[in-house]
Amino acid sequence: MPSRDYTYLTTPDAPRRWGRRFWHFILALVIRLLVRVDVQGLARLPAQGSVILYFNHIHFTDPFVIIGILRKVRYAVPMAKVELAQTPVIGKLVQWFGTIFVERGEVDMAALRGGLATLDAGYVFMIAPEGTRSKRTHSLQLAQRGMGMLVRRTQAMLMPVAIWGTPDFPGAYLKGRRPTVHLRFGRPFKMHIPPGADRRVAESEVTTYAMQELAALLPPAMQGVYTPPTQPHPWAEYV
Repeated sequence: MPSRDYTYLTTPDAPRRWGRRFWHFILALVIRLLVRVDVQGLARLPAQGSVILYFNHIHFTDPFVIIGILRKVRYAVPMAKVELAQTPVIGKLVQWFGTIFVERGEVDMAALRGGLATLDAGYVFMIAPEGTRSKRTHSLQLAQRGMGMLVRRTQAMLMPVAIWGTPDFPGAYLKGRRPTVHLRFGRPFKMHIPPGADRRVAESEVTTYAMQELAALLPPAMQGVYTPPTQPHPWAEYV
C-alpha cells in the first residue's frame, strides 16, 4: 500500500520535483514517437486557480496522454485506482510521478483529503468520474458522486476533457500505422450551489450536468447514458 500522505504533492515546489520532470520528459518522448495527438481547446484551460479536470476513461493510457499534453501548461495531480500502485514496476513509477490513489467502491477519506488539498493549493486535480474504464462500448457510464462532493467542498472550476482513439494502441501498429488520439477540452465552468441545498441532491445535480458537458464533446456513439445539455444549468457560470 502506498503512503496516504499527499501533502508533498501540494507544496509550492511540487511542480518542480525531479521525478515529475523526468516523467514529463519520458511521456513527451513516448507520445511523439508512438501516437499522433489531435488536440482542440487546450487554450481554454485557466492559467491559474483550482481546476477539476475530468475525462472519460476508455483505455489505460488515457491519463498518461492527458498528462503529457498538459506538461507545459499546468501542474496536474492525477487520481488512480490503488491497484495500480501495487503493479510491479509501473506502480513504483506512478508513485514517483506523484499520484493520489483511491480505494474504489468506498468513500476513501485519504484520497478525498488529497484531492481537497490539491485544489486548495490552486492546482489541477485530474479525475475519471466513472470510476472504472468503459472497456466494451467505450461510451459514458454513470459517474460516481466524488466529483460533486469536491465541487461542493471547494467551488473549484470544472473542465471536461473528452478522449478517444487510445484503444487503437497498440493494435494500429499491426496495420502499419500510428494511432491517432483525439483530445477535446471543453469550456471551463463553475457550479454555484444555492445556500441550503440538500447535500446529496446538489452533488448529484453537479455531477450529472458536468457529465452532460463531457458528453457534448464526444462522438454521439460514445455519449452513453448522458446526453448533451440543451441549455446551461442555472447554477453554471462559464469562463
